[in-house]
Amino acid sequence: MSSDDESEPAFMLKMVALGDGAVGKTSCIMRYAENRFGETYKATLGTSIALKNVEIDVKDNKTQEMTRRKVQIVLWDLAGQPTYKDLRQRYMIGSSMAFIVYDVTRPPTFLNVHEWYRNFRQICPDSTVAIVGNKIDRNDRLVPPEAGEMLTRWLDVIHIETSAKEGTNVDLLFTELTRRAIAMEIERYGSSYLCG
Repeated sequence: MSSDDESEPAFMLKMVALGDGAVGKTSCIMRYAENRFGETYKATLGTSIALKNVEIDVKDNKTQEMTRRKVQIVLWDLAGQPTYKDLRQRYMIGSSMAFIVYDVTRPPTFLNVHEWYRNFRQICPDSTVAIVGNKIDRNDRLVPPEAGEMLTRWLDVIHIETSAKEGTNVDLLFTELTRRAIAMEIERYGSSYLCG
């Protein structure tokens, strides 16, 4: 659903990536924004930003018809290390959506998801959130899918399992988050929120 058309987007949305270090936040963003995967791990220092222009089908509340809208997603990749907590909180401000990643091969990263969620909700209480179990391509999985599903039912958020390495469900993650964030913005501000 990528769009290379130069016309102005109807929406510009900020999305932040959260989660412990080395869970695959950067890899999910790279796979989505650039369709590539880096085999070697490099810790994110502070933050990095990527842009992705897409087209998303949006329901018009007046006509009840689906229309395709151009969206620019500003992806903020926030470092997961504890030393960046204050910086991370400042960068969360104004986010329409977040995805919180855990590594299905490292249970402590799953156990920390609720803390990431709580910290994000303190700053962005009404934003759209997805919990992401990443690295499902690995054979040494220790966190079962049911654990993620149970947590997301409890938190009332989206749950998607991905493999940034293979690209499994990465587009689905970003498309579904964006679609829900747009619906929430339209509900909050009305169809006048549509700029294009």
